[in-house]
Amino acid sequence: MTLGRFFSSWQNLLASMIVGVFVLMAILAPWLAPPDDPQNPSPFRVVGKSYDLVPHPPSTEARLGTAPGQLDVYHTLIWGTRSALRFGLTVALSTALIGISVGAISGYFGGAVNGLLMRITDAFLAFPAIAAALLFRQVMMPPSPWVGLTSFQQSLADLNLEPVLVTLILFSWMPYARLTSVNIVQLKQTEFVQAAVSVGVPKGRIIGRHLLPNALSSVVVLAARDVGAMVIVATAFTFVGLGDSTEWGTLLVSSRDYVIGTHGNPLTYWWVFLPVTLALILFGIGWNLLGDGLN
Repeated sequence: MTLGRFFSSWQNLLASMIVGVFVLMAILAPWLAPPDDPQNPSPFRVVGKSYDLVPHPPSTEARLGTAPGQLDVYHTLIWGTRSALRFGLTVALSTALIGISVGAISGYFGGAVNGLLMRITDAFLAFPAIAAALLFRQVMMPPSPWVGLTSFQQSLADLNLEPVLVTLILFSWMPYARLTSVNIVQLKQTEFVQAAVSVGVPKGRIIGRHLLPNALSSVVVLAARDVGAMVIVATAFTFVGLGDSTEWGTLLVSSRDYVIGTHGNPLTYWWVFLPVTLALILFGIGWNLLGDGLN
């Protein structure tokens, strides 16, 4: 009955279709865009001469044309879907986990604990994410290509952690914490929680069994919206030179000089930015509509 009510809305159907298409693209990437090396697939494929920096229009070899360096736009668009889903889900789930943990402790214990944790939350909210991205880039990356990685930097590299990924995880959990804290403060006053406290149920069990399951509905909505939003933010960071977390962003960066074509006509080299831009827009809209539908 719940699923029937969910799919009775055309917005929810549209959201499911959009998200489903991206999931299928990610799963079927080896068949939709066969890589040159199936054992070690790369999201980038060079068609022609890599030193040719002029984008070429769509052809039989490159269905959506090529970007500077003769990067196949279609190939990167398909394989970039995997990266976008992996990045968005990793950041959304990680931030939700941190925020829920902080919010649950804050809301349940209240008093000084709540005051301290909420002030820490406010401090993270006040710190600009772009400054954090610059900071983590300095910490996690060598100052120049000729300087080797330190042992700490190498350990982070082995974990495949990127500055933008770390930044968004550490500076996006605050809404989850506030939302969870407010929900749990309200739920603490309900009769079933008061009954559990009166019979001596351990605090951890009260939080995990009675409070969190009833406080997470709105958090799930926020997490669904964040999957698309985080990919868009990461692409923006990549575009301004703060990372290379998404292949879609890297493709846009390589083509930035051709967004405005000859004589100021933005359609001269439309294939270098239009397919990826539309993919980003649809990716964000799909997850945002899905969050609204869950709400």
